Amino acid sequence: MRVQTKHVAQAWPRCKGLPPPGDFLWHDHDHVTWTKSRATNYNVTIRKERPEHCRDRLKFRAPLSSSQSDNTASSVVRTEELRMCPYFVLVAGVAALLAFSCVVIRKARGSSSSKLPPSPPSRPLVGHLHLMGSLPHRSLRELHARYGTDGGLLFLRLGRRPTLVVSTAAAAADLYKNHDLAFASRVPSVPVDKLTYGCMNVSFAPYGDAWRRSKKMAVIHLLSPRRADSFAPVRAAEAAALVAGARRAAEAGEAVELRELLYAYSNSVVTRAAAGAAGATAEKMKELMGNSAAFMSGLQAEDVLPGAAAKMVRWATGLEKRIDVQVEAWDKFLSEIMAEHVEKKRDDGAEEDFLDVLLRLRKEGTAGLELTDNRIKSIIKDMIFAGTETSSITLEWVMAELIGNPRVMAKLQDEVTRIANGKPAIEEDDLRRMEYLKAVLKEVLRLHPPAPLLVPHESTAAAVVQGYEIPAKTALFINDWAIARDPAAWGDAAEEFRPERFLDGASATDVDVRGNDYQLLPFGAGRRICPAINFALPVLEIAVASLVRHFDWELPAGTRLDMAETPGLVTPPLVPLRLVPKCRTPA
Repeated sequence: MRVQTKHVAQAWPRCKGLPPPGDFLWHDHDHVTWTKSRATNYNVTIRKERPEHCRDRLKFRAPLSSSQSDNTASSVVRTEELRMCPYFVLVAGVAALLAFSCVVIRKARGSSSSKLPPSPPSRPLVGHLHLMGSLPHRSLRELHARYGTDGGLLFLRLGRRPTLVVSTAAAAADLYKNHDLAFASRVPSVPVDKLTYGCMNVSFAPYGDAWRRSKKMAVIHLLSPRRADSFAPVRAAEAAALVAGARRAAEAGEAVELRELLYAYSNSVVTRAAAGAAGATAEKMKELMGNSAAFMSGLQAEDVLPGAAAKMVRWATGLEKRIDVQVEAWDKFLSEIMAEHVEKKRDDGAEEDFLDVLLRLRKEGTAGLELTDNRIKSIIKDMIFAGTETSSITLEWVMAELIGNPRVMAKLQDEVTRIANGKPAIEEDDLRRMEYLKAVLKEVLRLHPPAPLLVPHESTAAAVVQGYEIPAKTALFINDWAIARDPAAWGDAAEEFRPERFLDGASATDVDVRGNDYQLLPFGAGRRICPAINFALPVLEIAVASLVRHFDWELPAGTRLDMAETPGLVTPPLVPLRLVPKCRTPA
């Protein structure tokens, strides 16, 4: 079909799709239909023969009616230009979203007959996301109380992701004992994947041979009891620095924001152990972690949208670029630290940090897997992230509970003072004898697990859990916060702070945090249990013992203790804890 235009600029001043007056377009007559009235209205001449020297163009669509010429003329555009138009992108995105929501609804209706655990009423597209609230662990416990099974299960659809929630100790025991392998993988996340070099670490890697080898290497070579003991001098030095910081505030009669002191302590211990870093290097790590943490938790675009649409959202919001900036900053920083370790000459007999160990294993070829630069950087970054924030959060909750329970504070101070017995510094052997200190830490980890939902799992295969059919690729939330308050496991005083429950002769004497007692899971359990328990517990113990030995603590005048939580994957106190230290020992 031949279309010759006449005075197009006057007829359609906004249209960019038609050629200049007198030019020609060639179209497939079978696919483009123009009526005589439309041709007259738009001032074009239509002939079926193809003229010589006519330029081929992509076909365009005519408006639906001649009465809409003023409003719809701009719809006659070339397909190439149409795709570049931001309005087209927006409309196409909305259309794709609506189409996808219809698919989700049909799937949800189609699967309603399958034997899933009970669920609350859901909404199109978002599923149950609107029910999660700002503190998901609390919302999930309330949802379980209303809709969940007596066996401790609840099924949700968080956007497009099917999710199984476990909220009782009995349900956790059944899952870890009977279905641990099926749920041993991790929920995929684009930001996490980018920030961890393709999930080459231990915490976020999907289940498989590479992960098994990485964890085995970490447990044997990095986080064994012997390796953890080797960092005792680092813990002692940083505990002394922690005490010195609090003493300066005490001598000045000032309140101290404990979060700053405790984060600096945890960060220094972990970064020195991981990469021998201290001072400015540790501060740079702190800055990078603060900038990256928000990307690794919370709702992600892919939770609601399919891959292409989610990527478009990340691009449109600038999230993709912000993540890439952090990836580059981390890579530059870790590459510099690696280069320093490769070049430096170690003193004979000096203790190795984690990076030294990994570089040595790569040189020896004894790691059990290929230790590329990116894998080493991912593992080191994992150690720093996992160790710093969780430790500092737990320590802040310890001090908050001690302030709110003066009886417990006094009893703990008595034990620490008696066992330290006038020594200038608390020793590791002293910590092993402090039973009440261990009970206090267990009780804080019970009531305030640093990651209340742990790190979400994902099933790699379909599983039948308590008779319910759970499909593959279902996310698993272990609500450790709710489990630790389960009256069936902890009795009527489950909500109360009572460290004595862990002492000899009490109800929870033999309960530990190492994953064998499913009513207390701050480090998880099963295949995905946190392998850093041996490293983490002494870091907590020496800090708490040092703070209560050297100081009495009180709230600043006119303030009250606030035990509200911060929303997030990890949950420190919402209001940073400020206390006034009073010296109990001489400098």
